[in-house]
Amino acid sequence: MQRDPGRPSILSKRDLTDLCEVEDSETGTVLRTTFTFVDIHDAAWFGQVPGIRKYDLTVEDLRQNLLRVPDDTIYPEVTPGITILPDGSDVKSLFIKRPKLLCLDNPAETELLPKMLLEEAEVLEFLKSRSHKNLVRYYGCVSRRGRIIGIALEKHDVILQYRFEDDPRDLDINACIEGIRDALDKYDRPVILDYGSCRPFGKFLLSGGTPGWIDEDYDTSAPHHDEIALQKIKSWLIRNKPKCGVTDFLECGKDIPSP
Repeated sequence: MQRDPGRPSILSKRDLTDLCEVEDSETGTVLRTTFTFVDIHDAAWFGQVPGIRKYDLTVEDLRQNLLRVPDDTIYPEVTPGITILPDGSDVKSLFIKRPKLLCLDNPAETELLPKMLLEEAEVLEFLKSRSHKNLVRYYGCVSRRGRIIGIALEKHDVILQYRFEDDPRDLDINACIEGIRDALDKYDRPVILDYGSCRPFGKFLLSGGTPGWIDEDYDTSAPHHDEIALQKIKSWLIRNKPKCGVTDFLECGKDIPSP
């Protein structure tokens, strides 16, 4: 059977970029399943099926409901001052951060996608001249059809959540928190990867951090937001650590507010 050349070649759910269930916040009922796909030409596709759980979706459901997303809906135009990754670069060795395609489920968030990607690239350009071992290495942006389709970053083996939850080795929480604060490169000291809610102090924010990890709703960048989030990360690490009493804890998290 010949595949429709106008549709992406989806053979299984593993081919998808994202697969997500949207639930009713009060009842927990699954309202719809949304999914995304990025093809070999860096064209983005988005689909949704109402009332069906992701486990029950068939490959045919995916193929029939994926719709091509216009480039200008999600990708900003290449602008002066943005480093473009040279043609022929080994992108497989890098992490390519793309727009959050699941936001296409929300019209208000969809309108912000190109600007959010461009602003994060601008922040990374600013930080590039102030490089530090614990700031993720930025190589530039990937360009297609005159637009920025992704930000090229160094790959890392594991994020903090998985290092903490899945690795049986003890985690030096104080070193981890101080690593975020001081951006120092030592064992168990993290590399800061995500600058999606980062702007110069006093500037307006398109997004204000992850719900549950911020103290309040805000729309302006300020240093105390970082300190509040850092305390919440430390509180989460200490609260979920199997045993307290390790000598490198600071009073086992005394007086640290819970997220």
